[in-house]
Order: sequence, then structure tokens, then C-alpha cells
Amino acid sequence: MQNVRGDHYEVLGIEPSASGDEVEEAYRRCVVLYGEGSLATYSLLEPEEVEAVRARVHEAYSVLRDPDRRREYDAALPFEADTPEPPEPDDVRAEPGVLPEPVTGADLRRVREERGVTLKEIAKASKIGVRFFEYIEADRHADLPAVVYLRGFLQEYARAVGLDPQRTAGSYLARMARGASGPRDRSA
Repeated sequence: MQNVRGDHYEVLGIEPSASGDEVEEAYRRCVVLYGEGSLATYSLLEPEEVEAVRARVHEAYSVLRDPDRRREYDAALPFEADTPEPPEPDDVRAEPGVLPEPVTGADLRRVREERGVTLKEIAKASKIGVRFFEYIEADRHADLPAVVYLRGFLQEYARAVGLDPQRTAGSYLARMARGASGPRDRSA
């Protein structure tokens, strides 16, 4: 798995509209998630990656907890204008190799199969267990890891099949957030 990337909101796994309390809660989750002896620190990340992630988490928190620094940071971000989300498609078949919005696991599987990529190939290249990719494709949200991990898993999957990593992960996670069930936060 790779380092946590993206803007400060992505690092903490929160939306730009998150309240101060939500920033605090996300920070506490990340501190536990990347703390000494946690799953991330001994099985998913190399020691230097853990330190880099911890530094990114602390940096994100220090900016987002301070209202003045947060306003300045937000002003510098290239946020898209507030546009309404596209309506959910009514089981419309997408063109080959094109993902509809929002992305489902079935959509990802269809594109992967069209491009002749196996889950084992993705797992080998990303060093992420095949079962997580199976859970993603089956939309087994309750079996998926915390969002901070899941975002990276989705991005690795997207790279392997030739999709835009940020867009694919964002669309899948947005759909999950609107759904009844989301990934478990195993850091709490």
C-alpha cells in the first residue's frame, strides 16, 4: 500500500464540509490507525511509509483544526464549483471501458474483465490481498477496511485497469457514503 496522498481532507478521510469536531475525530482515528503496534504499522506499510503518513496526518490536522489556516488552505484548493450530483442511472448499460457515475463494484469488474486483467494480477502488483478486491467488486461494504485504506485500494485497482485513480475512488466512496452501509472503521 502506498502513502496517504491527496489534500488534507483526503489524508484524514473527511469531506471539506467537515466540522471541527469531525476533524478532531478523524485525527484521533488516524493516530490510532498509524500508532505503534497497529495493523498498518506492522503489516501494510514499511516503517518509512508509516513515518511519512504520520507526518501527513499531523500536517493535515494542524491546518484543519485552526479556522484561519483552514480558510487560507481552502482558498488555495482547486475545489469544483458546487454542482449537483448526477442522477443515479436506471440500470443503463455503460459503453465498453467507460464507467458510469457513481461507480459500483459491478462496473469495476466489467471494465477489468473487458481489459483482461485478473484480480491476482492487481493483488500481486499492489501487494493488497485479492479478497479486498473481491469485496470491492461484490460491493461487500461491511467487509471493507477503513476509508483511509479503501481509498488506496481503489486507486491501486483503478491504476491496474487503466482508470483515473482519484475519480474512480472518489466516485465509489461517494456512492458508499450515500448508501445505507459503509466501510467499518476498524481503528476505533
